[in-house]
Amino acid sequence: MSTTSKIILSILVLTMAMGCEKITATELPSTPSYAGAYTPIFEEAECPFPIPEGFEPGCGYLLVPENRALPEGRLIRLGVAIFHSTDPSSDPDPVIHLTGGPGSSALNFIELILQSGGVDILKHRDYILFDQRGTRFSDPFLYCQPFDEYLWDAHELDLSLEEYNDGALPFLAGCLQDWRTQGIDLAAYTSTESASDVNDLRLALGYDQVNLYGTSYGTRLALTVMRDHPEGIRSVILDSIEPIQEELGFDGLAFNADRSLQLVFQACEEDASCSHYGDLEDKFYAVIQNLEENPLTIETYGPYREEPYEVILDGDLFIDIIFGSLYSMVSITDIPFLIDAAYQGKYDEFSGSLGGAIGMPGSTGLYWTTECREEAPFASKWRQFVKSFGIRDALEEHFAAGYIGDVCELWDVPPADPVENKGVVGDIPTILFTGRFDPITPPPFAELVAKQLSFHYLYEFSDMSHGVMRSNPCALQMGLAFLDDPGHAPDSSCMDKPTSLEFR
Repeated sequence: MSTTSKIILSILVLTMAMGCEKITATELPSTPSYAGAYTPIFEEAECPFPIPEGFEPGCGYLLVPENRALPEGRLIRLGVAIFHSTDPSSDPDPVIHLTGGPGSSALNFIELILQSGGVDILKHRDYILFDQRGTRFSDPFLYCQPFDEYLWDAHELDLSLEEYNDGALPFLAGCLQDWRTQGIDLAAYTSTESASDVNDLRLALGYDQVNLYGTSYGTRLALTVMRDHPEGIRSVILDSIEPIQEELGFDGLAFNADRSLQLVFQACEEDASCSHYGDLEDKFYAVIQNLEENPLTIETYGPYREEPYEVILDGDLFIDIIFGSLYSMVSITDIPFLIDAAYQGKYDEFSGSLGGAIGMPGSTGLYWTTECREEAPFASKWRQFVKSFGIRDALEEHFAAGYIGDVCELWDVPPADPVENKGVVGDIPTILFTGRFDPITPPPFAELVAKQLSFHYLYEFSDMSHGVMRSNPCALQMGLAFLDDPGHAPDSSCMDKPTSLEFR
């Protein structure tokens, strides 16, 4: 039992392990209202997250209008952390980090972000992280715990897909009602408003120019800032690119997943240490069929209770596990082993993989509001395209977008203006990183974006998947060089060194 919603919601944490902690809304002071014009305000405050050893960030909250289109309304608070450069004579233009999702919390992953390139950025300039509107360390935090708990509880039941969908919607409806009762304007939780938040953050902190570093959905947000507020941007790093163009759509998930899987199967077949696994594609679909007919129960731990869950592993959940493994080269090298083990009926290896496949806490409200406004209304083009490529029924049906339509009908937010699905044209110096194996933001997406950016450098890494710069030393070196001199292409000779996958 599975749905596309669980796949996409788990994207919030597949590339940054959140662990199994229970999330609660951060207690913040009540937010004031404003009337008419406003000035973005930064209020200093204690850091609401554990500070990594050896760092002394400045923390606080950016106060901005919830909905800038209203003449009167309330302000919301966005959590901010400012890490100052270790160089006293550092460059005056900081890097602002735009994280993915939509719905992931940058401040919740600070230690990991610092370890995966952040420390190197700090050698020359300040590094600013903030929680986008609706996420964990902002107020309001659009967290729907009953729905997230349901994702786990439902996996202990032998439910059909239809039964699962019917059971999920009331939990989402309950959170929607709660948010609306609180006066939260869900229609304001969009990429356009978040882009204005980024510009307001720049203004409130007093920077003339900033550099943007976006990953995954953060690249879509960066493109929106480039379109709406280009005046304050010195350079942009786009890593694992999500285009704004309408060519995207939920029905494309099956095509992109199949593309990535085929690359793994081919790489294994061509590798002497992996080819002994035989025909992995046939084994993959044989496992799916067998688990659909004979589901298993596996014990694993989740975020909402101390005792273990008795999770039913069926074909759809198996697809979720393998799909999640496609995000990282570390886990990609395990895929042939996992498929072969499952084919032989050895499922002991899967207990630790279930958490990310089922889903972890994030901003449910921001995720669905953004997607139902900016993606769902433009998602119909992919269906016939996917069918024309002969993707197997099990994969196509797994990623079918019907459930998303049900949620968006419930969400009832107005569709985005058509401009929100047109490519961004610009001349801001931009470097784009993409990984060949990426299952969610593949290289053609980067090429689509690059065509309309007149000042860009595009690099595809043949041995990478999602999140290139934060997981590849060569890409990090090139990104840092670009930040120092965005007017010239960085030395890319490190990409010429031969690499090979070390399969398990």
